[in-house]
Amino acid sequence: MSAKKFYIHLAVAVVLFILLRFLPATNGLTEIGVNVLSVFIPILYIWLTLGTDWSSWLAMALIFFTGVLTPAEVYSGVFGSSLIITVIGMMAFSKVLSDTGVIEYIVKHAVTMEIVRNRPYVFIAMVLAVCGLVSFAVDVGAVSLVFISIIVGICDEIGYKKGDPFYTALIIGLFWVTNAFNAGSPLGHALPVVMLNAAAAGGYNITYAQWLSVGLPAAILISVASILVICLIWRPEASKFSNYDLDAHRANLPKLSRQGLISLIMLLLVIVYWIVPVVFPNLLGDQLMALYNSWGSSMPLIIAIALLCVIHVDGKPISTFREMTSTTTVSTLLFIGVVVTLGTAISSESAGISVWLGNLLAPVTSSMSVFAIVVIGCLGCVILTNFISNTVSMLLFYSVMVPIVEAGGGPVIGVIVMLCMMACFASLVPSAAVTAPFFFGPGHITVKNTAKWNVVMIFIAWAITVFLIYPLCNMLF
Repeated sequence: MSAKKFYIHLAVAVVLFILLRFLPATNGLTEIGVNVLSVFIPILYIWLTLGTDWSSWLAMALIFFTGVLTPAEVYSGVFGSSLIITVIGMMAFSKVLSDTGVIEYIVKHAVTMEIVRNRPYVFIAMVLAVCGLVSFAVDVGAVSLVFISIIVGICDEIGYKKGDPFYTALIIGLFWVTNAFNAGSPLGHALPVVMLNAAAAGGYNITYAQWLSVGLPAAILISVASILVICLIWRPEASKFSNYDLDAHRANLPKLSRQGLISLIMLLLVIVYWIVPVVFPNLLGDQLMALYNSWGSSMPLIIAIALLCVIHVDGKPISTFREMTSTTTVSTLLFIGVVVTLGTAISSESAGISVWLGNLLAPVTSSMSVFAIVVIGCLGCVILTNFISNTVSMLLFYSVMVPIVEAGGGPVIGVIVMLCMMACFASLVPSAAVTAPFFFGPGHITVKNTAKWNVVMIFIAWAITVFLIYPLCNMLF
């Protein structure tokens, strides 16, 4: 970006700040709420146009002047919350699983099963199904990189190159499935954890089990729809698949190393800690449940990461902290922390923004059912998220929709998960998602050769969420 464009966007943000300072503190909005909006909207504009690194640092400073949070609360919200620890732990765990060959082991064993012999569409279905399985509890960035690497190698062997329909279908299918599970499971994924923290700041405490009761069915249904669209409707040309030497691949299957086995066991133990006490609380008894509730969700990650550095195999640690956190950047953690802190500011009672939005939209929404509002809101979220940051889109629609849904007596917890699902299903353009550069950057796919099928899947994901998952939310919550 040229310096001229940079300063133009910066000037627009300054003008927005000045104009918003004249917003009247009425209809439920307080003076503090005006301060918050005059910071949030310009920062949102800067995030969309100038990036999220230095601007997040600026946003943290500007929150001080709103009066909604004390400096100590801002610091603890950005850097001192369990969210940051959880994100570091999840990214580190994913790096270890990738480095020790666990993901590669699972993928290569899946694509050499006898059922895929001379069956190209079964091969595609198997790859995407295993992608969903691994994405359930592993960071989608690590999953995407490993799967793309393996699939590119197999396609080269078969004779498919970039731009060929079979190649394109496999790669975009991986993108769809990882997006679905990125939101469907809070295990190993940052965005659901960000939403969990934003919801908790607004008074909605959601457990991992509650999230999975909505997110997992949604992720599975969207993944199944992705497979059906590719294998039954798209049906990319697959005559060269006969070149796939299944027996040769079987002869070279990797073995699971001791390091990989230990890492996998550690991950499973962390998942058990997260899920079992919530789903089967009677197994632990009152004292153990009280202890579990006091520890929080980050504790097992902290212990597991430490053990992976302590346990030695063949004279070397399974990993070092420097290695497992090499992909964890300060700018990413800062952005996540500031987003959650801004979410806390927006949902604060002292700001009155939720009440103000509800009153402002009441003339339009009063005659609409909660379901109609959810239908429209989810559609807006999934469309917008394909062009702006997933996190920003999620926070924006959360702030607008949740007060209306709550006032209408709708299933707030379920709708929060649904909004995260819609915010994560972004695959249309190279800026659509954090992992989009892995797919678009090297030219594995292009906007042109995926636009038609991306639009189809975006609307299918939306339809599944609002017409199948929303009724489930009404039953559960």
